[in-house]
Amino acid sequence: MLSMGWNNLVGRLQNSAVVWSWIFNGVRLATGLILLPLVLNKLPAPDLGMYYVLLSLVAIVPLVDFGFGPTIGRFVTYAMGGAETIQAQGVARPGTSTRPNYVLLWQLLFTTRRLYRYLSLALLVVLGAWGTYVVELRIDETSSPLLTRIAWGVTLGAAVVDIYANWWGLYLRSMNEVAAAARIGVLMFAVRLVLAAGLLLAGAGLLALPIGSFFSSLLARTLARRLCYRLLAGHPPPENIRIKEHLRILWPNTWRLGTQFVSSYLTVNANTAICLHVLGLAANAQYGLSVQLLSIVSGMVAVWTNVRWPLVGQLRARHDLVGVQRLLWPRVWLQTATFLLACAALLLAGPFLLQHFGGGKQLIPLAWLSLMMLNAFFEMHFNIWGTLLSTENRLPYLWPAVATNVLSFILSLVLIHFTSLGLGALVLGPFLAGILFNHWFWPPYAARTLGTTLFRFLFTGPTTSATAGLAARSKSP
Repeated sequence: MLSMGWNNLVGRLQNSAVVWSWIFNGVRLATGLILLPLVLNKLPAPDLGMYYVLLSLVAIVPLVDFGFGPTIGRFVTYAMGGAETIQAQGVARPGTSTRPNYVLLWQLLFTTRRLYRYLSLALLVVLGAWGTYVVELRIDETSSPLLTRIAWGVTLGAAVVDIYANWWGLYLRSMNEVAAAARIGVLMFAVRLVLAAGLLLAGAGLLALPIGSFFSSLLARTLARRLCYRLLAGHPPPENIRIKEHLRILWPNTWRLGTQFVSSYLTVNANTAICLHVLGLAANAQYGLSVQLLSIVSGMVAVWTNVRWPLVGQLRARHDLVGVQRLLWPRVWLQTATFLLACAALLLAGPFLLQHFGGGKQLIPLAWLSLMMLNAFFEMHFNIWGTLLSTENRLPYLWPAVATNVLSFILSLVLIHFTSLGLGALVLGPFLAGILFNHWFWPPYAARTLGTTLFRFLFTGPTTSATAGLAARSKSP
């Protein structure tokens, strides 16, 4: 009996989307931590400078997606839930069947493939032209200009392959194959690590990392594509592929989501720039390390809800609000509890570990670190409830979120120049901007769209009556 129980536990862990997502995040983090010492050791100073130039150029690649990925993923979850049609705003009436709509799944697959071909071509042209200009400015200072040019060409190719390959993993994940997508991601980063490390040790220099990225992305694309087609096997694609029609449906929420992403990206980088230029490198090291560690914590705990969003999308397509409540309730509490425990551990052990093993590195003062954690806690819940609202195929929080990002930047700039708060200005600014509206308004609002209240959902659990839930939902703003 004990052996059988142990085997069952091992089997559940092997198939757990949460466990594999944690492993994926860990391997992705470990890849950077392991490769960085090799890069520092194997590249001469001029080549190291060019390495960071290449990194800065490809950093814009995620922005090229501009919200298409999450929007497409949401529609795929609707199709998996049996939706007969999709629309630009809101969720269509539930279909007569809860089985996956394979015609719509094929339509979305062909539309996504065409779209990412266009995005990849645009990236190749724009980044190719700008990147070549930037690289050529200082290429003669590197140890081998020819090798640097080849490295830039491979880096550009890897960036194009990466954005085209990633959509297959997104599509697979949205079909509720979260564990399979995470396993492919783990393999991708493991291959990237082995290839890049081996090439660095072999003396490939600037070529090492882009080659590892290129081939690992191709591998991930091949595996995800094969599994997607296997899931669609037995259901022939429709003859009439309405790509332009679906692109028009995708665009309204895509540009909204893309606008939010860009504003958030610029705000984070603006705070880093303020810290660097006003307070200097030493303060920037403290601030950057604190932000990085808290980002790792937030990313790891978000797995609890992230693995359930594809299934939430299916329930949304069926207008099963009580089902969404039952699915999310334990996950919200697990994510909250894990976040609080991780932050407590970071507060208690972080300074000690850095003092003894971090080579004298420091976090920001504990009082400000605690406030940064509180802000991250509110941001975590804003992300949970904002993502829930987006599963309704609408983004009512867009302009308040953009305004909050702008206000956050302004407050940080004013506080750091006109007060003696120092690093605290970069913590207090975002906190004040968020608490002004977003942090307290959207969680109760989103809970009402499920036919409940935030207090009732959190402390008494999901409602048991779908009729009561729909009645309450009709009263939401």
